[in-house]
Amino acid sequence: MDAVNFQSLNMVRDELVATIEEAARNLEMFVTAQQDGESLQACMDGIRQIVGILRLIQFRGACILAEELLATATDITPGDAGPKSDQRLEVVSNTFFVLTRYLEYVQQVERRVPVLLIPHINALRKMRGEPAFSESHFFHINLSSSLHVPPVEQLQIAEADFRQHVRRLRHMYQVGLLALIRGKQAKNSLAMMRRACIRLHKLGGSLKPLSQLWWLSNLTLDVLATENMAILEARKLLFSRIDRVIRQVEKSGSASFAAQPPKGLIKELVYLLVLSGKQSEEITLIRKAFGINAFPYSDKDLSQERDALSGPSAHTVTSLAKVLQAELSNTKKVLENAAQSSTQKIDDLDEFIGTLKKVAEILSVVGLVTASSTLKEEIERLNGWHGLEDGPDIEELSEVANTLLYLESTVAALEHSKLSTEKLNEASKIAQREIIASGELSIARKIVIEECEAGILLTKRALSSFSDSDYDTGHIRNIAKTLTTVKGGLLMLGKERVAAILGLCVQFVEEVLLDEEHPAALKELLETFADAIISVEYYLDSSSGSGQMDETVLQIAEESLEALGFSIHGDGE
Repeated sequence: MDAVNFQSLNMVRDELVATIEEAARNLEMFVTAQQDGESLQACMDGIRQIVGILRLIQFRGACILAEELLATATDITPGDAGPKSDQRLEVVSNTFFVLTRYLEYVQQVERRVPVLLIPHINALRKMRGEPAFSESHFFHINLSSSLHVPPVEQLQIAEADFRQHVRRLRHMYQVGLLALIRGKQAKNSLAMMRRACIRLHKLGGSLKPLSQLWWLSNLTLDVLATENMAILEARKLLFSRIDRVIRQVEKSGSASFAAQPPKGLIKELVYLLVLSGKQSEEITLIRKAFGINAFPYSDKDLSQERDALSGPSAHTVTSLAKVLQAELSNTKKVLENAAQSSTQKIDDLDEFIGTLKKVAEILSVVGLVTASSTLKEEIERLNGWHGLEDGPDIEELSEVANTLLYLESTVAALEHSKLSTEKLNEASKIAQREIIASGELSIARKIVIEECEAGILLTKRALSSFSDSDYDTGHIRNIAKTLTTVKGGLLMLGKERVAAILGLCVQFVEEVLLDEEHPAALKELLETFADAIISVEYYLDSSSGSGQMDETVLQIAEESLEALGFSIHGDGE
């Protein structure tokens, strides 16, 4: 930020903040009595004053937010009711809070970062049905510069098979994109989308204009994963737009690779690469090609500031659950020590009760009200132990221990079984046993899946070594045995569809890869087989979030095997 603007903000800040707070109060008065047109008008006048001040001191990002706020608030009418009206009032009210927080941030760091406001600007535009701003709205770049795309070994695909090949790659991309949009398996979803982009790049080579898009998409998907960048709504929309380009390639054939990539997509991808803060040779070359200086902040910095502007982090409940698990583990150890002592007394009962009170409060915060109430009942029992000279009897210790086991399983269920908070809160003494059993079953299931994932990882490494060694079959001697073991584990879980896929994978290894006479197109066949293996890996990983596996991804594995001549339906279909 330049010094003049910062001094200007210092001069008007108190008045500006007072105006924002006054407008927010007037809106609150209007919400309380929605027939009060006078309060609404006072709120509108306040917003106009805010816009005027921000224009005067040339704070473009904050000014655009205020202008969008004014446009959205104009649609509010006295007496209007319903979900749409309530949502509009909520978005407008939140914007007042964001404006104040943003001004505090600007003064603290002494620089403007208007990109922080884009999600809030878009929330207002969405209410009016206006198109969203791209994440790179405030980022300027000369797109006339030429970008050198590194060469790749081009895949040789006959024109007759081109569209079918692209259709399969697009399906792979879409499976990853859909999971990304739903907030599931971010890392593996990005990897699957990236694999599709790499294959599209190889399909067209590096000399075609559209290769820029595949290369930049590949790099961007990579930095999103490696730098743990936030998966924002704007980024989901970006990758959805790339899917539309892939659809056009599928429709138009190989000639479409000669088309120029959409400039808006190139700008967005370059912006994200620079924002990642990653130091790599490719990103350095891209910055030089477009004449871009390194940003004074990274996506990680922006993520922290977005949390500050928007409220609590999305990871709050998860963090509290981890605290709960640690505290409950400690309290169990105290009870175990008491049970093993001759007097069965807890050494520091007051400290023990204090810890349980803290746990009860955290349970209430994360929404487990019934579990919190159950623990508070046990705390009442514990308070009665103060007057016992020899400590409680073993039966009472056992009852408290059972309660702690129930609580521990309840917290674990949030992470493993994903039982709903509603179901957990409805738990009675009888249902507590069901929750504990569910937690234990879930953990056992998780162990089986982890073993299967380890087998798939070994298979991927073996295939990589096989390829790098000019197809030395010594590297893949044990693949069939490994995949058969994975198949057995999945059959134990009742996953017959993926087990059948793995059976065909074993058949391909034994009949094609281990055959002394390798086919001429072995490299292409190996790539397609790897698609099937990676799809199974993605399928296994899909259970980590919800406990439910994503069956849709198995279609990619089936299509890949069918392309290799191994149909899941057999020869009869």
